[in-house]
Amino acid sequence: MSFRNQGFSKEPTSLRSVLDTLMKGISGASLSTIETILAHWPSIIDESLLPFCTPVAVHEKCLTIAVTDPGLIQEIQWQSDKILEGVKSLFHEDIITQIKISLRSKKD
Repeated sequence: MSFRNQGFSKEPTSLRSVLDTLMKGISGASLSTIETILAHWPSIIDESLLPFCTPVAVHEKCLTIAVTDPGLIQEIQWQSDKILEGVKSLFHEDIITQIKISLRSKKD
């Protein structure tokens, strides 16, 4: 991975560009994918769940949603088709095809 512009400029590549390249290499999704999902998250998820769950990663077409309460895992699973439909509507291609739910501590 080059940290310089492709035109062999002596100016370094922007950090965003480097992070985007790194994200694509690690997860197969760009930085803008998770940013787009985060920006539209309030319209995708049920309003009552919004304070308790957050999209945290995209890896190999799988969106990971972190929840702060173990009781919400089943609720998110029940709503996974609706969530997946909302996420898929944001993109022209199948960037996300499945959802994974993980539990995180409230301190994170």
